[in-house]
Amino acid sequence: MLKAHWNGYEIDSSEAAYSVKVPHPKSMGTLVRALLGSGYFVRSYYLLSELQTVRLRDYIAAQAQPDKQVVALLDKQIAKFNDRRPTTIGVRVIEPVLNYVGAHCRQLVQAQTFRSELTEEQRETLEDCGYDDDDDGGFEPGSFVDESLYYSESEIPWDGIVMALHCELVGAGKLTAHEQQEAYKLTHDSYERAGMLDLMAEIDFGPSRDYVLQDISHAQPLSLRVRLNPDVTLSIHGRWMDDGQFIYPYYAYLLEQAAEKAAAKIKFGMIY
Repeated sequence: MLKAHWNGYEIDSSEAAYSVKVPHPKSMGTLVRALLGSGYFVRSYYLLSELQTVRLRDYIAAQAQPDKQVVALLDKQIAKFNDRRPTTIGVRVIEPVLNYVGAHCRQLVQAQTFRSELTEEQRETLEDCGYDDDDDGGFEPGSFVDESLYYSESEIPWDGIVMALHCELVGAGKLTAHEQQEAYKLTHDSYERAGMLDLMAEIDFGPSRDYVLQDISHAQPLSLRVRLNPDVTLSIHGRWMDDGQFIYPYYAYLLEQAAEKAAAKIKFGMIY
């Protein structure tokens, strides 16, 4: 495994993942908006899928009867692109764009709108892992992508990705008093089981403090990806860095609350 340093202590670097079922593709955008607007996400989302956005815009514009409203929204988003950093995107754009995709899944799969090869970096990673230069590790564009097979998020193929966002979950101070208590207890128990509280107290030469509260008081980054699968279904996936799975309960608790508000089913997994 890769190694990471955290508070001066070497631990295994790991990621945790979540996925959400999409029972009604035509309301995919509405589902994503409900998740993001549940109160558990910081209301600032960064678009990571610029190429896919341009491809979708060009596909819609080329139709005999294009959806002019969605094209206009995409044009406005594309005009914000720059070479310095990802641009923000609002739910008023996300919802209609993803609802359009949900209503035209079959046509978009047939047109191969979101078909993508591995990036050069991904090919190099596969080569470093022992694959031949002409071997993509079993990946073929247009096939089903099982994200759980990839150790790092950066290795996950872009093939089928409709939209990818960088998001953040709110810090504990934004939760209700009851939610703060629940989130704190779950995370504290996790730190305690791992022996991290005693360890941090031993290696910390500063004044005594609440390490768990300190860690969950700030926003927590994670990704959100909408994937169009070759069987014409849609799914939502995401990951976050979780060295040693110490803060895992905080993410899981907030995401479960968000899913409940959005009437969605969510499941979690650890990537070792």
